Amino acid sequence: MKRHDQRHNDSHNRNAQHREHHEPEEGQRPVPKLVVVWIGILLVWGVGYYAWQIGKPMLGGDSRSVVEAPATGDDIDGGAIFSARCSACHQGNGQGVPGAFPPLVGSEWLLGDPSVPVAIVHDGLQGEIEVEGTTYNGVMPAFGGQLSSAEIAAVLSHVRQEWGNDAEAVEADRVDAHAEEYGERGAWSPDELRDTFEAP
Repeated sequence: MKRHDQRHNDSHNRNAQHREHHEPEEGQRPVPKLVVVWIGILLVWGVGYYAWQIGKPMLGGDSRSVVEAPATGDDIDGGAIFSARCSACHQGNGQGVPGAFPPLVGSEWLLGDPSVPVAIVHDGLQGEIEVEGTTYNGVMPAFGGQLSSAEIAAVLSHVRQEWGNDAEAVEADRVDAHAEEYGERGAWSPDELRDTFEAP
């Protein structure tokens, strides 16, 4: 009887051992290549970003929002200002729109005394003028409140020396002096320009 019980117990123990799972072992599977590639990309990006930021001023915790100083003098692109602000009316080639917007090419209003175009661009113009034998009667908006003196000088210098025009550049000091003398006045009329400056 004891022998039978012993055999029964041995059999039971062997069955229990077969049902038991093996102890878990640490796997030897390699890291997927995609993960390795991504880690490499992140490392290269991080080192590159750090190197690119060296020497830049820190503002608000990082230097992604560096405040640029306003452009002055030679830094200002008068052609870009013309394209953005003036070309819709005067056209990219400076020829204007017949009967609606006067041309800038060969315009005596633009190429004569620089005080005249400074006054027109800074304060605006309203009334009937003649340019190149054609009469125009519209409104030129004032840009004195939208552009700085340096920007007005840059765009006037551009149009006075573009498309075959050959007139002297306009200095920002001239625009400053005009603004100081005439302040926030309204649009000029052609007669007022003739009475005040050497207008055509």
